[in-house]
Amino acid sequence: MRLHGTVRRRGEPVEGAYVRLLGPSGEFTAELRTDESGTFLFYPSEGSWTLLGIAAGGRRVERHVEIPAGRTLEVDLEI
Repeated sequence: MRLHGTVRRRGEPVEGAYVRLLGPSGEFTAELRTDESGTFLFYPSEGSWTLLGIAAGGRRVERHVEIPAGRTLEVDLEI
């Protein structure tokens, strides 16, 4: 299973934004920085997850997602 997407600001990709993957009870699972095209990629198991995007200037966005078994999910975050 894959959870991937792009962090954007005003429609443009954000390089170097942090994206955290939080588990069902809010526990920290993983974190990475977006690449030059603003993309991120995680390999979580099925279930409920929260993506937390953090960019320069303290901009934040949180998005809850449900990942079905055996599926790939694309989620874009607008900061």
